[in-house]
Amino acid sequence: MPTYEYNCEKCGNQFTVILTIREYEKERERMRCPKCKTKRVKQLPSIFTAKTSDKK
Repeated sequence: MPTYEYNCEKCGNQFTVILTIREYEKERERMRCPKCKTKRVKQLPSIFTAKTSDKK
């Protein structure tokens, strides 16, 4: 499941949210900092992995 990392511009809290892509599409505009509850959050670049078949 995808993880989304955020930084709060008000209190500096960094947090991670785990959502399906569908949930993310619904919630991204309403995302709030869990610490201070502000909507002034910025999404950070996330590292991801992809599993592929190894055909040689």
